Amino acid sequence: MVKGWGSLSRQRTVEGGQNPARPAAQPGPAAEIRRLFTTFGFLVAKQGATAVVGLVYWAVTTHLFSAADVGLASAASSTAFFLGAIGALGIPLLLLAELNSMPAAIRRVTFSTGVSIACLAVLILALGTLAISPLLGQSLEIIGADPVTAALFVLGSVATIAALTFDDAAIGLHRGSAQLWRGTLTSLLKLAIVIVLVAVGTRTAPGLLFAWAVALVVSLACLPMLRLPPGPAGGGDLGHRAGLVRRYGVLSLKHHILNLSINSVFYFVGVIAALLIPPRQLAYFSTAFLLESTAMVIPYLLALSLFAEISGDQALLHRHVRRTLPLGMALCLGIVLVAEVAAPLALRIFGPEYAANGTTALRLLVLVGPAYVIKDHYVAIRRAQGRLTQAAKMMAIGTSTEAAGAALGGIYWGATGLCLGWAVASSCEALILLPVVVRVFRRETPVEPAAG
Repeated sequence: MVKGWGSLSRQRTVEGGQNPARPAAQPGPAAEIRRLFTTFGFLVAKQGATAVVGLVYWAVTTHLFSAADVGLASAASSTAFFLGAIGALGIPLLLLAELNSMPAAIRRVTFSTGVSIACLAVLILALGTLAISPLLGQSLEIIGADPVTAALFVLGSVATIAALTFDDAAIGLHRGSAQLWRGTLTSLLKLAIVIVLVAVGTRTAPGLLFAWAVALVVSLACLPMLRLPPGPAGGGDLGHRAGLVRRYGVLSLKHHILNLSINSVFYFVGVIAALLIPPRQLAYFSTAFLLESTAMVIPYLLALSLFAEISGDQALLHRHVRRTLPLGMALCLGIVLVAEVAAPLALRIFGPEYAANGTTALRLLVLVGPAYVIKDHYVAIRRAQGRLTQAAKMMAIGTSTEAAGAALGGIYWGATGLCLGWAVASSCEALILLPVVVRVFRRETPVEPAAG
């Protein structure tokens, strides 16, 4: 899964420089392996805590609400994440990469300016989506069905980008605990609100939208955990904020283009499903997609650990790829094998209806995994080599191919076709990226000696 690379790229660009000089004493193989898997263990523990709470929420929801209502709510939230990806304008990644290096006196006004701009962009996109919602198919008609539901969709969309911006700023400021608390609070609040709704006899899609939107808004109460000091008097006036936009606007848009080219495919797949699949079938697809994403995050985090530890050292890159690529592929193939056999059992946590109707989708979705092991390693390698522009171009083509494959499959064969089309397209993309990964795996990239 290619997502979230920015959180670790900052460690090179801000803390250590793009090509740090190699230290005199190199750690031995045992120390390299220990550092690599310590990072991997931390990421798994952190991601696992959030994933478990999220799975509990979905398991409770699917048992207490009809599949059609779950599908409608899933379509709305998937669309909100898509609008957030488009309307972010690179601001979350900009804050992640630059906020900690800014003078403390301007951090708060920079953060608030960025959040305001991103929220305004998503607000405009959400209102535009509402205007055309009658044309967006069965699963998205609900967002404009009545004023209350429309207001919840808009509120949830804006809160989504605010939460994403908060999370990236927290990582950039080395306050990952704030991100973890906010994410956990969101899931727990959604679960609590759903239980209250069921207790008062409200089991509808708008009720699920209410739980989603309110939980996101309330979770932003974690904002003080960023510990942003107040700026000087007058530092937050309009002229000063306009100056920040002029200074960082172009850089933010560059982040945006890069992030869309690398990370947007999951948002596209979610929206394509919402546009093409009826609500009940969308619920089955969404739970299968959730399980696939949760399981495949393990090999993804291994590739992310690879990037965290290589720090521009090409020889170390070669050694770590030889460790992470076989292990990541073995983990992925093991997950695929287990999913092919145990998919009905895994989906039973959402209820027998989901096991009966989501098994094929899950079995097809996990076939995307091996391709993403290659894709994640390709991105890590190109980042380490300082060839992000080339990587962004390749990922943009690949993302377009994957989205086209999913859309064509969904148009002709529904959810099954969408899953199959995505799996085939991502596999073709991986075959094109594979030679780059294999070259680094087989031999060290020559490293030029330091001048002098």
